[in-house]
Amino acid sequence: MENIINVENARRILGDLISRVNENKQPVIITRRSKEKAILLDYDEYVRLKTLAEKAKEDQLIEALEKIQQAVAEAGIPYEAVAEAIREVRSR
Repeated sequence: MENIINVENARRILGDLISRVNENKQPVIITRRSKEKAILLDYDEYVRLKTLAEKAKEDQLIEALEKIQQAVAEAGIPYEAVAEAIREVRSR
């Protein structure tokens, strides 16, 4: 079950909320006017999620570069032509 609390109540017991989040590792959803607005999250969990997001971005970049390499190879474009185009763009 999710822990949900409105922002007014969260303000009053913030220290206790932080302790509970750190102890039980369960996030707390903060609402305002009955709409979810924020999450109080254990710091270690935040770091873990941030690392996963960065890894996903890196994986997407690698996949995109592999697709570009494949398209270049299929088009029969020599590597040196691609390298020269990259150097030209970088020099601008």
